[in-house]
Amino acid sequence: MKHLTVALLLALLPLGVAQAQEETQEQDQMQEEELVEQLEQAQGQPIDTLKQAVDALELRNDLLEVLLSKNELTEGDMAIIQQLTETMENALTKIDEELGIMREHVQEVRSGADAREQERIRENGQEYLERIKTLMQ
Repeated sequence: MKHLTVALLLALLPLGVAQAQEETQEQDQMQEEELVEQLEQAQGQPIDTLKQAVDALELRNDLLEVLLSKNELTEGDMAIIQQLTETMENALTKIDEELGIMREHVQEVRSGADAREQERIRENGQEYLERIKTLMQ
């Protein structure tokens, strides 16, 4: 009886694996559709702030990750990737600008400390912290 049960389980195992793969593919498809919908809603919005840049990258990184997990990319996938990367480049450009500003504020904090100028330290330190918190979320 044990041999029959083991044999039956071994025979059914591929069915369970196939079903699990189908469920995973369905979940991936649903996740991709949801991300594409979010992408379409956010399409064409300018990236003027660090927060917008971080949010734009988060959404597009998630979708890119889903697309890259596929065994093969379709023409539709390629079109989506073209849209993604254009916005990703804009977001990264904004982040690069903001990093330059943060670097300047940190330099001002250090110079303020060297000159013992508390107001300069506080002003620039707060500006730096405000920006870095957005980036570090």
